[in-house]
Parts: sequence; structure tokens; C-alpha cells
Amino acid sequence: MVLLALAGCRKGEFTPDAKFVDLYVELKLATVGYANDLEKVNEARRVILAQHHMTSAEFHKETENLMTHPDSWRKFQEDVVAKVEAVQASHKAEKK
Repeated sequence: MVLLALAGCRKGEFTPDAKFVDLYVELKLATVGYANDLEKVNEARRVILAQHHMTSAEFHKETENLMTHPDSWRKFQEDVVAKVEAVQASHKAEKK
């Protein structure tokens, strides 16, 4: 299944589906969480992609498409950082 990333296209902009932001964040957190174990990183990435009904090739194509639009890529990265910070803040709150 291909995400409807082009649904937000306007005036040459490329806007990824919000679910793609979630996917990217999950992959990023898994990569950081298992940084010392490449096998676990790869397994976690496979599981996360499967949960999002996306192949590795589709993910890379979607990312490459996004990177060809610098303003959209910057906004996407801002969304990713905000989401990661929210996840980290919720984990800190749970530990208290």
C-alpha cells in the first residue's frame, strides 16, 4: 500500500501523510533504542514497516520523493522532531 503522500500537493509542495511521520518516528526511535545491536535494529525496522503495511523499498522511495522538496523536507523534519520530543516527554512523565 502506498501512502497518500501526494494528497497534500499544492503549488509544488510535497506533503507526506501524517502516518508517514509516525512511521519515520517509530523507525528513528527503534534505531536509537537498539543502536548497539544491528540485528535488533533490522528486526525492529522490519516489524514496524510491516505494521504500517509498507516495504523497505516503498519507505525509501517515499523518503527520496520528500527530499526532492527542500521546504517540505524541512517541515517534515520539524514534525518528526516535535513528535520525538512528545514521545520522550510522555516517557519521562510515566517514570515519575
